[in-house]
Amino acid sequence: MKRILLLAVILLPLALLGCKDRYHWRQKLTVTVETPSGAVSAASVSAVSWARHLIRFPEGMGWHYDLTGEAVVVEIAPGRYLFALLKGAGTTEYMGSVAAASISAQEGRVIDDALFDEVRDKRDRAAGVIAVPDYQYPMLVTFADIADPASVELVDPADLAASFGPGVRLKSVTLEVTDEPVTEGKVEAVLGWLSTIWPNHLDGQRYETLGARFPLANSLGVGWFSTEVRK
Repeated sequence: MKRILLLAVILLPLALLGCKDRYHWRQKLTVTVETPSGAVSAASVSAVSWARHLIRFPEGMGWHYDLTGEAVVVEIAPGRYLFALLKGAGTTEYMGSVAAASISAQEGRVIDDALFDEVRDKRDRAAGVIAVPDYQYPMLVTFADIADPASVELVDPADLAASFGPGVRLKSVTLEVTDEPVTEGKVEAVLGWLSTIWPNHLDGQRYETLGARFPLANSLGVGWFSTEVRK
């Protein structure tokens, strides 16, 4: 009996991690900002993988999601950058289900297992460029001092002028399924310290803690900007 129980304890986590019905695609996130000098735009291509767990979970918990790539980095003015992060805000849910969201938006259907069953070939079923709704915008940040990781600041998507000055506003955020290669090196070219502080948080601490001197920097890790640092 003890052996059976021990075997169950060992196999259950493996079963929970085991997945089937895998879906893979690449997607481009494009951020366009209006500035006094005209519109500026930047994009990043990420690789997405979704897989259904072998064991069925309650609604909304039956899928494992993985994203490989880097944040979008937009140069608003010389030396002043806006970053649309890989995590935070509405990014995880929206970017993870972009292919299904394409069909959902096009056909007015609920995103569920049945819909995922119909989007095995994302290229054929992509609905082109999708305007990301404001409630699903990725987390936006900037740095008061680009050389100081702890100086990271949140940017309000509805008020970029507060961070970058008059005449600066977010014009659009879009997503599309693409065949383009995954973007590499753009973020590290701007944030040369990413590999130096890895695997710590932006404030230099290894773990997120209550009462941190720089709460936002303490909550953000290198993986929010790039999944490829030190690989």
